[in-house]
Amino acid sequence: MTATLSSRATTRFHDVLTLVKAEGLLAKRPSFYIIRLVVLSIVAAGFWSLAILTGFALDQSQWWILLAFGLAALLGITSAQYGFIAHEAAHRQVFRSNRANDALGLVLANLFAGLSYGFWLRKHNKHHQRPNQIGEDPDIAIRVLSFTTESKLAKKGVERWFSDRQGYLFPLLLFFTGFDLLLDSMLALGRTERPLKTRILEFSLMVVRQVLPYIAMGLIFGWLWAIALWFVMMLTFGFFMGAAFAPNHKGMPLIAKDSKIDFFERQVLTSRNIRGSWLKDNLMGGLNYQVEHHLFPSMARPYLRRAHEIVAQYCKEHDITLVEMNLISSYRVIMKHLNQVGLSGNSNPFACPMVSELRPRN
Repeated sequence: MTATLSSRATTRFHDVLTLVKAEGLLAKRPSFYIIRLVVLSIVAAGFWSLAILTGFALDQSQWWILLAFGLAALLGITSAQYGFIAHEAAHRQVFRSNRANDALGLVLANLFAGLSYGFWLRKHNKHHQRPNQIGEDPDIAIRVLSFTTESKLAKKGVERWFSDRQGYLFPLLLFFTGFDLLLDSMLALGRTERPLKTRILEFSLMVVRQVLPYIAMGLIFGWLWAIALWFVMMLTFGFFMGAAFAPNHKGMPLIAKDSKIDFFERQVLTSRNIRGSWLKDNLMGGLNYQVEHHLFPSMARPYLRRAHEIVAQYCKEHDITLVEMNLISSYRVIMKHLNQVGLSGNSNPFACPMVSELRPRN
């Protein structure tokens, strides 16, 4: 019986993989990313040029303040876009060469987004291996959020206070994602299992990324304003990073630590797609096609939409649940689940129509 189930599961993924390969959807598209980086860098340079003109041309009036904070927010958005491409480089989506992908990812993550590439790579790889699996997925082991009653009860002090109110506070907490990732990045650089020269390089690039904008804003707007503008930039950066990653798995079924789930079911049934549009595809870095991204993590972003059509049709033909909803609805589901855990303390993480398909296989 076990052999039959294993064979069926292997056939499922092989069937979809064959269809995807036949469409040429696993080919690399470096030109897409190069053009995107050029355009993104021109836009970012334009924002900085406008900030310089603003700082020297206007006095500290109401309009000056609004424009300055608006530019800081836009610079935070561009940093998030660099972060998304660094995420894709980590998945080997950009180039065929692993070394080229790592070089691009390190520069974009550390120098343009201000986060440790090495920290992100290890953390995110663990997530892809065991999405939504209790005790295995680092993305459901968050300081101030609890996805199970056991996790909430284990928290103390400030973390427990936030967990008790996490559903209501969730949209606000997204703004602090950047600070949380920055703290984790700094802590990860102290771990001795990585080469010292790599950690020094990453730390140096991160310092440049965090300090130079502050100095530039301090010279343009004054040092007190620079603190406020840097804070706004980090808040916006964190919100767009968190808002793009949060809908993908949170509020979806969790998997018990000792469960045995085949690859196809694990990736499809624990992931949520967000109905796309040109704007969402760009602002979310392609992460709205989360099911396809998890099935084919090295697939370049331009091919995800077509891959989604193939996977959706396959799941429909084989009666496999594939969850897809609009962005607002996904946040409602997340907040409802977090409130069930935080307020009632009686949430069953497996209480979902898909639970029967997530039972352990022996």
